[in-house]
Amino acid sequence: MKFSKTLFSFLAVLAFTAFLPAADQPGNKFGVYEYVLQKCQGEFDAVSQALETAVDSSSFQLLAKHDEKAPGDCAFKTRVFILYAPDYGKQILEANPMTGAFAVSDRINLFQDEAGLHISIVNPMSINRTVLMDDAKYQQLSEMHRQALRNLITGAVTGTESEKQYGQLRKKGYIGKTMGIMAGGPFNKKMKKIAVAANGNLQDVVQKIASKFQGETGKWKLNQVYSLITDDGNTAVIGISSPLVEKKSFAIVKAGSDKSRKKFKCPGIAHAGAYPMEIVVNKDGSAVNVWLVNSMYRMKMYFEDAGKMAFAKNMGMPGSIQDEIESKIKSCGF
Repeated sequence: MKFSKTLFSFLAVLAFTAFLPAADQPGNKFGVYEYVLQKCQGEFDAVSQALETAVDSSSFQLLAKHDEKAPGDCAFKTRVFILYAPDYGKQILEANPMTGAFAVSDRINLFQDEAGLHISIVNPMSINRTVLMDDAKYQQLSEMHRQALRNLITGAVTGTESEKQYGQLRKKGYIGKTMGIMAGGPFNKKMKKIAVAANGNLQDVVQKIASKFQGETGKWKLNQVYSLITDDGNTAVIGISSPLVEKKSFAIVKAGSDKSRKKFKCPGIAHAGAYPMEIVVNKDGSAVNVWLVNSMYRMKMYFEDAGKMAFAKNMGMPGSIQDEIESKIKSCGF
């Protein structure tokens, strides 16, 4: 019996994918966020300290602990740990020096609700697909890093292990336009160069930008949460956020795709890993460039499961945030 070229190709692909880890096979859906533990044992502060201790003795670096604000009068707490793993960060930047900086930091979300205390992560399997523009070559790296984050958490805290994913569930990293008009396209096309410091020094540029995000100024009162300069000194990330942005975002998204949280008082804090936002600074020869990702696009990355109508009703928010960030950066006078 003779096989056609088409059939032979199909069987070859089938044989190849059979040997891939399940999480790496093309077309699998990944949520923006993933639970690691639910109903953790212990009080909030004790669990927080256990996580911090585990990070201190690991290959991860703790860039910041950031307590975020729940909407309304909700008393439930959420604390985001921003981490950096130098070896992993180096590989992500090598994968794509232009876009990779927006994915080098990790975020672990410790949060409370009526069901108990939980820990989730921003899922590298989802975010890297978007930031690296569906480059399948780095799926295994993403999966290994996801597992390293899970091992860090489960080795430090006791609870019910979970791999439940939530946030927008995506088959691919590419994000299309909402209603055919709002914030879609490949990640690299949504980056914007805000400023250029000719013959600049990267560290000086970072310090000047950071100085503009101190104190409660501007409509959104954005502040620096962390600052990271990579070992080679060519790339930096400044993380910014504010209680106003956080509270409004969590009120908009509500339970999102996780309908089991619909009756909770402040379900949106499960999305706290969306923050801080990133300002990226990198060297290009003698110049130092400052980059942002379009704010509406970034909102879609992390909050698309809020639904089309929620985005339509709040279209002015992302643009207003972007205007404030750009204004502060441009006031540096590069």
